[in-house]
Amino acid sequence: MIACLSIPGFELKAALRKSPSLALRPAALAPEAGGEPLLGPVTAAAEAAGVRPRMRLGEALATMPRLVLVEPDPAAAEQAWEEIVCALEDAGFAVDPAARGIAYFETRGVERLYGGLEPALRRALASVGPAWDARLGAAGRRFTALAAASVARPGQVLVVRDEDVGRFLAPLPLTLLPLERQRYEELESLGVRRLGQLAGLPGGAVAERLGPDGRRAWSLARGGAAARVRGRRPPAELAETLAFPEAVGNELTLRRALGALIELPGPVIELRLELVELTEPAGLQLELLAAGTEDRRRLSDGLRQVRASTGSGSVCNVVEVAPWSRIPETRALFVPRDD
Repeated sequence: MIACLSIPGFELKAALRKSPSLALRPAALAPEAGGEPLLGPVTAAAEAAGVRPRMRLGEALATMPRLVLVEPDPAAAEQAWEEIVCALEDAGFAVDPAARGIAYFETRGVERLYGGLEPALRRALASVGPAWDARLGAAGRRFTALAAASVARPGQVLVVRDEDVGRFLAPLPLTLLPLERQRYEELESLGVRRLGQLAGLPGGAVAERLGPDGRRAWSLARGGAAARVRGRRPPAELAETLAFPEAVGNELTLRRALGALIELPGPVIELRLELVELTEPAGLQLELLAAGTEDRRRLSDGLRQVRASTGSGSVCNVVEVAPWSRIPETRALFVPRDD
């Protein structure tokens, strides 16, 4: 059997981990910056007040003036989702994360470990924990498992046997299919609003009217193609430590230290640098110019010696002339010092 773990509104739940009290208030995930002003997932209190996901922001605020907009937190969502996937993998499941909040895995390899299909699915839910209100669907094919997870209640395991697939999918809405909005509207204009109605149409006619996407949707409405779930390959982490005998602020030394630490068995996809401890700032070079008359005199003497040994024009100032330029070489000029 193929199982599908679903956590509706995952992005909002991940963003609310820092403010759990908002989960009981009318709240919604704010629209993405630069995109359409459409709401993301909403809380149960907001939904009870008439606010729906994908509703326009102005309409939502008119419906619920006290609606709280929660800023998306992609980093927190990514970290939380990785924790969930790792918890499933630690329980023995080979997980294929389809998107944040949706993951597939096969139960065939762990049913004997946990004593059957139902206990294995219960173990998967327990590894995720009750805080996410996860639900599980299981069937012989991926889309049917996703549909089962979509209609299951929080904390519920819903298993659809092969002989019940047609009856189970028939009354479900078309919104479960991966179609563009205009395709939904086109099908609804034809009187097709349920998966069973779409599955009952001739496949050739659907493909001719809606193209390849329509043909795929028709196939999914009939249960989808049979395919195995391939779990992700766990990432390999390399950790090395190099302790300095004293604080180092030289960039060249740090680069050489990084080169000495890296021993790569293969190409790198992601490289992360972690600084464990920093000292207080050691000072800025500008302090030399502001120290006093004596230091200025020594600086002038030093510059004259450099100029005498390397020739005129060897000591220069950097003067910005076009800081707005996109070409680095034209942003500043070297101007010889005359002091």
